[in-house]
Amino acid sequence: MRIAYLILAHQLPEQLVRLVRRLNTPTALFLIHVNRRSDDAVYDAARAGLAELENVVFLRRHKLYWGGFGHVRATLEGLDELHRRSLEFDYVALLTGQDYPIKPVSTIERTLAGSGGRSFMAYDRLPGGLADGIERITYWHSRRIGVPRGWHLKLPIRRRFPHGFVPYGGSSYWWLSREAAEYVRRFVAEHPAYHRFFKHVDVPDESFFHTILLNSPLRDRIVNDELRHVDWTRDPLPAIFGAADLETLRRSPKLLARKFDASADAEILDLIDRELLVEGGLSPPMADRREE
Repeated sequence: MRIAYLILAHQLPEQLVRLVRRLNTPTALFLIHVNRRSDDAVYDAARAGLAELENVVFLRRHKLYWGGFGHVRATLEGLDELHRRSLEFDYVALLTGQDYPIKPVSTIERTLAGSGGRSFMAYDRLPGGLADGIERITYWHSRRIGVPRGWHLKLPIRRRFPHGFVPYGGSSYWWLSREAAEYVRRFVAEHPAYHRFFKHVDVPDESFFHTILLNSPLRDRIVNDELRHVDWTRDPLPAIFGAADLETLRRSPKLLARKFDASADAEILDLIDRELLVEGGLSPPMADRREE
């Protein structure tokens, strides 16, 4: 099972390095985007920490602002890079630098290998569960730098949704089969008007990819599950997991969890490594075997 992990990060370079090492296998690929708004020291530390791994590619950096198009742009850059380099993969997993596996990599690979080539993303038809989801799309939006989350202009002028599509939205993060990832890349290349339309959608990463795939011939091969454990019940949203959450994560059926912050609680990552990521007393994940 060849998994290409596309990771969007903006801080905590040591934690990013740890994430890559935990997921690393002889068949894994990593495409990493570090926000261009981040200090160069973050980028340099991540590159230095992963310098000896030949299966890691650092993507061209874009400025990402919450709610803006940068997240989509960086993700498309990763899909294009896979195509440009003719890299072999079976799945693309879109992650953040603050995700972490809560199941061994062997379990992740078995889950995907046994899925029959289906893709996984959480979604709702809009309007639906996503707060203000339809207005994010039907009105014209623009975001610029300024206040911490960016200056936001919304014009109450309805726009016609492209291609007669039904809009969908959900979590920004997903696992796409090669078939689905290549469909998205081709669709964007062949339909520049769709790309232009979403430059003025608010929080477009929560609807751009969903809408393409749920209006495609592959829609019946999309499982409504992002395979990621996230806690939206505690502040800050999403909650940052700590050592006290170990049993919750142990019981979770998901493959990954978000969100972790080693500067606030590194013990939880140590506990996961020691108690959740080693099957039947076998050796630790591959990335650490060189240290034994």
